[in-house]
Amino acid sequence: MFKTIKARRGIIGSAAALGLLAAGAVAGVAIADDAAVRAKAPYAMASAQINADGTRAQSKGIKSSTKVATGTYCVTFDDATRIDVSRSTPVATLVTSGGPQYAINLATYPTASCDYAADALTVYTGERLLLTDAPFMLLVP
Repeated sequence: MFKTIKARRGIIGSAAALGLLAAGAVAGVAIADDAAVRAKAPYAMASAQINADGTRAQSKGIKSSTKVATGTYCVTFDDATRIDVSRSTPVATLVTSGGPQYAINLATYPTASCDYAADALTVYTGERLLLTDAPFMLLVP
């Protein structure tokens, strides 16, 4: 039927690929790209070094940063950056030598700490189970 080895290999390869796709669909593996969960991260849009008191040592694309409570900070971005906080993938690192008991957490959803503002990123810093003021670096790709 197929006279060349190249044609046979092409048909067998196509059949194998279709089989893998079908197996993935049956097993519940998401194959299609879902735009609702895709993060907007084309390049570094904002960055900052924020002191423990909430002031900025240096920043790019940050409109404001404020300490609203012990270990709780609200960061808003310049309008020019067009950062959609709820779809961003921010990265933060503590600037401390406190060791593994220190932690930093980011909330990309509206929080009571930042008056439920949709355009604010909430940053929590702490030591063990307590919120503690600590300087940190923030990057929004």
